[in-house]
Amino acid sequence: MSEMAQSGANTMEPPSGTRPYRSHKFPACTACRQRKIRCHFDQVALICTLCREKGWQCITASPAPSAQKRDRSSTAGPSERPAKRTVQSIGSASAGSPQVPPRRPSRQGSTIGTPAEASAEIAQPLDHPSTESTVIVGPVFQEDIQILGPYLSKGDGPRQSSKERQTTTAGPSRNPLLYLSVPRRRRGLQPAKDPGSNQKLVLQHLVGPFADELVDLYFEYAHPCFPILDELAIKKHGATGISSTLWSYIITNALSSWDRSPKLRNHPRPDPIYACNVAVAALQEDFNESSVSTILSSVLDMIGRPVNSIVGNIINEGRTLALAHTFGMNRNPTNWGCSDHEKRLRIRTWWAVLISNRMSTLAHGTPATLTKGQHDVPLPTHAMLLTPGKDNVYREQGAEHFIQLCKLSEILGDILQIAGDLRRPFDIKIPRELRRLECDLDQWDTDLPQYLTQPLEEGKGPGACNLHFCFLSTKLMLARTALKVCLTSFADEISEHLRYRLSVLRSSAREISDFVCALTSQNLAEFWLPYTAHLLASSAMILLRCTIETTDPAARETCKSSLESLRKRLRSARDDSDWDLADIFLNQCDEPISRVITKLCSSVSSTAPAAAASPHPHQNNPEQILPAINVEDVVLQPLQQDFGFDLAGFGPTMTADLGFAFEGLGLPFENMWSGFDQDADANGMNGF
Repeated sequence: MSEMAQSGANTMEPPSGTRPYRSHKFPACTACRQRKIRCHFDQVALICTLCREKGWQCITASPAPSAQKRDRSSTAGPSERPAKRTVQSIGSASAGSPQVPPRRPSRQGSTIGTPAEASAEIAQPLDHPSTESTVIVGPVFQEDIQILGPYLSKGDGPRQSSKERQTTTAGPSRNPLLYLSVPRRRRGLQPAKDPGSNQKLVLQHLVGPFADELVDLYFEYAHPCFPILDELAIKKHGATGISSTLWSYIITNALSSWDRSPKLRNHPRPDPIYACNVAVAALQEDFNESSVSTILSSVLDMIGRPVNSIVGNIINEGRTLALAHTFGMNRNPTNWGCSDHEKRLRIRTWWAVLISNRMSTLAHGTPATLTKGQHDVPLPTHAMLLTPGKDNVYREQGAEHFIQLCKLSEILGDILQIAGDLRRPFDIKIPRELRRLECDLDQWDTDLPQYLTQPLEEGKGPGACNLHFCFLSTKLMLARTALKVCLTSFADEISEHLRYRLSVLRSSAREISDFVCALTSQNLAEFWLPYTAHLLASSAMILLRCTIETTDPAARETCKSSLESLRKRLRSARDDSDWDLADIFLNQCDEPISRVITKLCSSVSSTAPAAAASPHPHQNNPEQILPAINVEDVVLQPLQQDFGFDLAGFGPTMTADLGFAFEGLGLPFENMWSGFDQDADANGMNGF
């Protein structure tokens, strides 16, 4: 045999989804051995094809670790034989099947922070020759496959080749869940044995002997408020026992708490931006060998700091949600035949994905990609989130923060569905739906525990400031959506309802400004979602627009004062407390706000005498529909010179409505304002 042929024979892999021929490491089950047929074992379903179709237990007698080293002539008594391992099939077991412990493959040298009993859906063994993975079959096709299944699998002989699709069901019979075996990776792509291992080595050299200290920092400060990982298992297995990518993100996210450690604050902190880029490279490799650890790593990437790439975060959000759907994370696992540990893992993971998705949509202005009817996972409980042995008051309050964030995200999802709807006019039921959402938001605020209702007071729970800011941002989005609907409904008249909605919008934007200005250095060092950086900029620009378009001098002065206080506080937070979440506001909004306020002041002073000399029929009305300020001359032209805005194609009324492409600031204005609508000429906020 030539060297090339010999090399090809050595690297040849068996057909996908099959047990290696004459493999002692993955032996055939008892049923297949008795029938002398090949055992097609599904690593995800933990059952072979024959046993799955017959509803039997998949029983395999595994040799002891030292069995291969013993001499062939030696014999072993019954007491020396290893215990049998089984896999409980998802269907009901036959009455004659023996009851033995389950067989579960484990990923050698890499777990995701779960005990060895976690299901194989989490990760495939690194050295296993199988190239198959499983995906969830859509509900539309489940009934078809269930009906056709018995007709396509008749007899006791080998009915499927390794290349055929294999299915299995999970969950109660009234709500079945169907898995489909598919190729694990792209054909011809050489898989990495341990994705992210090279990047993990780089981070290990970067943090040196402080790796364990950083892991402790993560579980002390970040984990209680966002408890999605298994703390005990990760600390037990260490860096060598968990996914390389997941370990990299734990280290990267802990760098933001470097100065809070008495041991680490005396040493220079590694560059967090460089560490984040290394972890991102590891995540890209991990997506080629996707598992549940990939989802967890991606969630840590999206909630981690610093905030480097908006586009990258949006892309990660989309494929993380798609991967979660692929693994069936959006389905209720309560009645599944899996361990309680896996059920808790699935529920925690799904809600982490949902929170990230909703907050990303709110912060970046992207269309909502997840609706309420697409998942039925129950809310997590304290028992699912708390680490055994560490269920103290601090951890319990942190778990409550996560649960309340889940509830708030559900309300936010309904708001985003209305805000992102491009159909005009709005449905007649939308105003009623908005009133219901206002009641739901008020009820959520009323039901908060006492330690989460006063985020600026002593004795508050962990994450209280972040939760309150998310609540205020959701409230602002609801006010903006209600105004948008009102503008469409009352385009031909100026109603009290329209003035009320504008007043609520101004008040909501000022609430965010006042809350941020009241934060102390200790508050800034707490847990914050990174979407705060984008939401700060968006709320400031909404407040700026209210400042520009109102003709009420008192309201204008109040908005200007709030903007000035917000600029001053965020600049102080960045310089004195090294609060990186203020960077986006200072880099993109500070100078434009300063220029706009200066121009507005000069414009008002120059037009005041003329305005006083000319009578107006609505002079007693504080909210007049007047083009009191030429927004195009005062605001748009200076900004266009600096940021290169292209205003071609927009009419003068539309530009006066601030409906311009604000990509220069990276803000989702086209999703916040009605100025981009084709018929926005008469629906703007001009004159308010």
